[in-house]
Amino acid sequence: MWITTDQAIDIYARYCKARFGARATKMTRARVAELRQSGDVEGERIWSEVSRRVEEQPCLAQEPALSS
Repeated sequence: MWITTDQAIDIYARYCKARFGARATKMTRARVAELRQSGDVEGERIWSEVSRRVEEQPCLAQEPALSS
């Protein structure tokens, strides 16, 4: 099964949001900056799109903490 770059970006954006929650936007923007600084134009373009899609996703509800 082959997936397109667009599908991969969407999958990774959903993963970042689920894994990192509120920190996802900050983390993806940091990656964009790293790639920009290193001169990786294509990587910067792709991660910019990942970051944009992370920002578009609704915030996931926090699970309540267990009290002891």
